[in-house]
Amino acid sequence: MDLDAIRADLEQVVRESEATIAVLEAEEAEDEEHVGDHDHNSEDNASEITEADREDALIEAALVHKKEAEAALARLAAGTYGICVDCGQPIAEERLLFRPEAARCLADQERFEEREG
Repeated sequence: MDLDAIRADLEQVVRESEATIAVLEAEEAEDEEHVGDHDHNSEDNASEITEADREDALIEAALVHKKEAEAALARLAAGTYGICVDCGQPIAEERLLFRPEAARCLADQERFEEREG
C-alpha cells in the first residue's frame, strides 16, 4: 500500500472539505441577508428554511468528512494507519483503498453504525 499516495489523497479531502464548508457558509450568510431584506410570504419562508437546513446538513457532512481525514492523517503519522481503532486488527486493504479515512474494520464499522443509529 502506497502510504504517500494515501496521505496525498487524505490531504486533498481536507482541502476540498474546507473549500466546501467555506462556500456553503458564504451561501448561508448570503441567504440570511436576503431573509432580512425582503418581506416574504410564508411559502417563501418555508422554502428558505428548507434551503438553510440543507446547507446546514451539507456543512455538517463536510465537517465530519474533514475530521475523519484529519484523524486518518494522525494515524498515518503515529504509525497506526490501517489498524482498527476498536479491535486492533488490520483493516482490509480493499476497504482502505475505497475509503482511506476508515478507522474501523468493516465488522466494527457496522457495529458502530448500529450503536450510533
